[in-house]
Amino acid sequence: MRKVRPQDIRDEFVNFVDERLNHYDRVEIAVKGTHHEKRDMSILSETTLHSTYVAFECFISDLILAYINRDFSVYQSFVSNRINQSVESKFGNWAAGRITFARTKHIKAPELEAILDPESYNLTFKDVATLKQRLNDWVAAPHKDAIVNLNDPDTKLIDTVHSIRNFIAHQSKNAKKIMNTNLSNVVTGAACPNAGLSRGVHDIHDVGAFLKSMANGERRVKTFANRLSSIAQGL
Repeated sequence: MRKVRPQDIRDEFVNFVDERLNHYDRVEIAVKGTHHEKRDMSILSETTLHSTYVAFECFISDLILAYINRDFSVYQSFVSNRINQSVESKFGNWAAGRITFARTKHIKAPELEAILDPESYNLTFKDVATLKQRLNDWVAAPHKDAIVNLNDPDTKLIDTVHSIRNFIAHQSKNAKKIMNTNLSNVVTGAACPNAGLSRGVHDIHDVGAFLKSMANGERRVKTFANRLSSIAQGL
């Protein structure tokens, strides 16, 4: 049976980021010197960050499906254990001891997607900690290892971009609070790959202006996008 190739999924996301950043550069050149340049660049920075993180969520969802497609054993054990626990909690050990879970060795990718994502919403996670836990539950080693072992700077980077995306999408007070908390913690120390991406002492209210601003010779939105691309290549 043909398996989904994780490398193809990585390449697709990396190419998406490159395409979006090339588009960013073209529009920046086009609006330079115009009356609305500053506002246009703020809006462009927001939309670029938003679309890049949405694509990253799709990438993670597709990658998990690809890894489980390559080794279906751990997910089946997870489901079997949950079924036994549910039956035992409702009907006791006697009933749980009579439950049999029929395992399958191979499963086609569309069938697997219907099992993991029956409502076709994509697999999403509120933060990297939840993602890591789900990988431990569902995915066999060594496929899960890179995600489960994401270091602190990469974890904070993903969670921070997620919170920025949520604020752009929802504009709620709570989303702004979470974003500003993450932006204050995204840099974890000297030589951190997230250098320049944190906010100052004041909260960020205009996220577009923050994303278009320069840090270490590059607009922050491009640094965020390139960091996501780099992280994805290692997963």
